[in-house]
Amino acid sequence: MNLFVLSELQFVKNHVGWLASYDLEQVIANTCNATFIYPESNDKIRFLKRYRHRIFNSWFKTKDLPTLGEGPNILLVVGINYYSLQMMASLGSLVKKFDLRLAYLFDIYEPRYLDRKLVPEFDYLFFPVAEIADQVREVFSVNAGFLPHAVNALDYGSNHPHRCIDVISYGRGNPDLHISLQKHFNQTESERIYFHSTFSRPQVNSYKEHKTLLAKLLGKSKISLCFEASKEERFKGYSPLLTRWLEGFAAGCTIVGRKPFGKNVADLINWENSTIEIPDNPVEWIPFFEALLDDNEMLLANSQRNYRECLLRHDWRYRIRDMFQTVDLPIPAHLEDEIVQLKRKAEGGLTS
Repeated sequence: MNLFVLSELQFVKNHVGWLASYDLEQVIANTCNATFIYPESNDKIRFLKRYRHRIFNSWFKTKDLPTLGEGPNILLVVGINYYSLQMMASLGSLVKKFDLRLAYLFDIYEPRYLDRKLVPEFDYLFFPVAEIADQVREVFSVNAGFLPHAVNALDYGSNHPHRCIDVISYGRGNPDLHISLQKHFNQTESERIYFHSTFSRPQVNSYKEHKTLLAKLLGKSKISLCFEASKEERFKGYSPLLTRWLEGFAAGCTIVGRKPFGKNVADLINWENSTIEIPDNPVEWIPFFEALLDDNEMLLANSQRNYRECLLRHDWRYRIRDMFQTVDLPIPAHLEDEIVQLKRKAEGGLTS
């Protein structure tokens, strides 16, 4: 089997919004002997952003097309949004020569915006939101499957017992809770520390730099805040399991916030204290966090449990294997080897 990955990472300039794609593609590179294809943005039509996909064959161009080997030759498009599929047109006639065409799209919440001409070109589309996969299958009459988010827990997972950050919050969160924690924990006289960052204006030199920093911060944190996303406009009422949960699990954090409730999500996080929900009454928030932070035995148990469950269930290696099994492709030997390593790491307990 020859796997070719069509990636948009080369032209998105290391924005943290594409960190999940980076994580997945790194695992593919390490386990599947894949050839990566990086189209360039078509600058000649950049001023027609809103309409160019209707006027031109592609938003993108690919200078050096790969040479296909003896089959099967598999094309996998890894993308974030509705326009990611446009990359495929940059391959020209080579597209038809692949034996199987797949796509994994991270951030699709309105399937109606998918290109009706391009979608039928794929043999299988995968989405991290079960309800979206159902809609795409119904609307476009194509093969579409649910493939949840994951992380590279084998390389970045840890559950160090010594943690100097009491509570960490990053990205989207609860503004009222933020104010409460900031006022209480980050005063000079407090022995606690509440670390927060919105990453709203990220300055990232590389995906790897951001990944290693985030993993380090989480690995030094006792509690990571995570809130289900259905009320945010771009999620259109859906409540999937997002990457931040898995990043926290992999780092051995206790997850506190609001649990997601989307289709199939409950089965993904069905262990004790996978998410501890904050009280409804804001008056109770500080006593709640103080009591939780004082319960070292519970925090340690949560850390070990979350870390282990992530290694056994939520690494990208399992998702890649599930994808290949869904479309009846052989599982690369190195991928199987690293899944064995995940299980051994989970059985090994605390990391050094």
